[in-house]
Amino acid sequence: MKQRGFTLLEVMVALGILAFVVLATHQILDSTTKAKDASDEKIAELNGLQTTFRLMDQDFSQMTKREVRNQSGDIQESYILAGRYTLDSQYDGIGFVRDGWVNPINLLPRSELQAVGYRVIDDKLERVYRVYVDQLDNTEPRSQVILSDIEDLKFEFLDDKNEWQEQWEIKALPKAVAVTIQQIDQEPLKRIFLVPGNGKVTVSTDPANSGGSGAGNRTSNQSQRGNG
Repeated sequence: MKQRGFTLLEVMVALGILAFVVLATHQILDSTTKAKDASDEKIAELNGLQTTFRLMDQDFSQMTKREVRNQSGDIQESYILAGRYTLDSQYDGIGFVRDGWVNPINLLPRSELQAVGYRVIDDKLERVYRVYVDQLDNTEPRSQVILSDIEDLKFEFLDDKNEWQEQWEIKALPKAVAVTIQQIDQEPLKRIFLVPGNGKVTVSTDPANSGGSGAGNRTSNQSQRGNG
């Protein structure tokens, strides 16, 4: 008996089915790739936020009362430098001194104090710091980009009456700092970090400071404590 071959119609149907399977497989692969890319992007975004808030928590929780001298040798009025466009930021910026910058057995030529700050440059959130607290060496601070696509950055400060202040100009540490970060096309995120302060200026009660020049002496003593 003669073997019957495939007809042209059967070959065309088979090719059509094969083309459909290939197209469907390509679409599934493309969708899977896009989903993976989106997932990787979201994971990277979450990791960036976690890193940012972890660094802020470490810095704010170790904020200290240390007066800082600028390039002219003048002492700034507050322990915290904050406000719109501070540190050349596009939005809010903040600068202060933190303790606990590990220096094992004093091997490095620096103290355990570190001048740090946060700012936004070119839509990127940067953590800036100086090797030496005072700015007398006239060197630019070092910077590290920790988050991108920033649309706004805002700082608020909790005072001794448990009220939030947008500006902090007194010579004292607040009780807490609230940070609001908004990325492009994202909802704003707000985090509150505790600070080792009570939100008010401490006045000396040393009897030796009483008298006609008591106010000046209290200011002097307070300054000395800040330098310690």
